[in-house]
Amino acid sequence: MSFPEKSLASIAREGRQARYRGDPSEANPYPEGSDDHAAWKRAWECPDGEATEAQAPDSCA
Repeated sequence: MSFPEKSLASIAREGRQARYRGDPSEANPYPEGSDDHAAWKRAWECPDGEATEAQAPDSCA
C-alpha cells in the first residue's frame, strides 16, 4: 500500500488527532521502521509537543 507524499508535520498532526480520539498506538498506519511511523508515534506519545525533533522517537521530555 502506498501513501501520498505528506510532510512529517501533517503526519504528526494525524498522530496527535488519533491520540485525542482515543485510538490505540497500534493504529499507526505507516510502515514500522519508517520515518513516517516514527513521527506519527512520537506525536501520539507526546501529543502536546513535548518532544523535539532532536529527541529520540520514543522520548517525550
